[in-house]
Amino acid sequence: MLVHGMAGSWQSWLLNLEALGEHHRVIAVDLPGFGGSEPLPAGADFSGYVTVLRCLLDELEIESVAVFGHSLGGLVALSFAAARPERTACLVLVSAGGVELSRPRLWIIRAAFWLVRLVLLTPRARQVLVRSVVGRLALSPAVHRWRDLPSELVAQMVPRAIGPGFMEAVRLGTAQLRRLAPERVDVPVLLFWGERDRILPLAAGRSLVACLERARLVVLDDVGHCAMFEAADEFNALALDFLAEQQAADAWTKPDGGRGKWIRRYTDRWARYGDGNLR
Repeated sequence: MLVHGMAGSWQSWLLNLEALGEHHRVIAVDLPGFGGSEPLPAGADFSGYVTVLRCLLDELEIESVAVFGHSLGGLVALSFAAARPERTACLVLVSAGGVELSRPRLWIIRAAFWLVRLVLLTPRARQVLVRSVVGRLALSPAVHRWRDLPSELVAQMVPRAIGPGFMEAVRLGTAQLRRLAPERVDVPVLLFWGERDRILPLAAGRSLVACLERARLVVLDDVGHCAMFEAADEFNALALDFLAEQQAADAWTKPDGGRGKWIRRYTDRWARYGDGNLR
């Protein structure tokens, strides 16, 4: 189950759906108030996002899932795993919210989102962003190599970037950062972070992984806040390896030496991500 971040929609995962879908059933959601989804009811708190995901799984008769979450979606994923561990097989997080940030940084993030909303609510400005290189430039605070973004991806994401629940999600997410206790999350976690993330710096990723008992941090060079489409091929390969590792762990019932083989396979793949990332 793929959960997008702020100013996102299910289209944020367009460069991942095919690769993941070759091996797994994939569900990409629009959070309440984003994309094609209705906002949360008036007066709802952050737990409303968790409830919506649980209700979706109930409707689809799915017992448990691997939850992927980007930024705000990472905060939702962590909150879901803390509240519903029995429904969470594992987490794959991308520059996830989860540790409380300083007031100045929170103020800057909120102001930036307010400006983005103001621009994207102007029809003419939205058309310019979609149809020209300006659209990629507008994503530069979040995307390190913004010139490399496929124009088709920008055209899909930008028109859906602002929904009626946008600013409410900023408020609810800020409050949830103060309430969430990441140490309560007791499922395997693969955490991606861009070395050049200008929205949530790498220090936040290191703080978050230190709070998580069963987490692995992957730091990607020359990547900003959106590793899932900035480095899609690498992200897809590592995420699929991680999912296979979790499936193998669930299937380890015979003491025949197989476990050691799996550990060696994945240690070799992760070895290039040194700096203490393999835990």
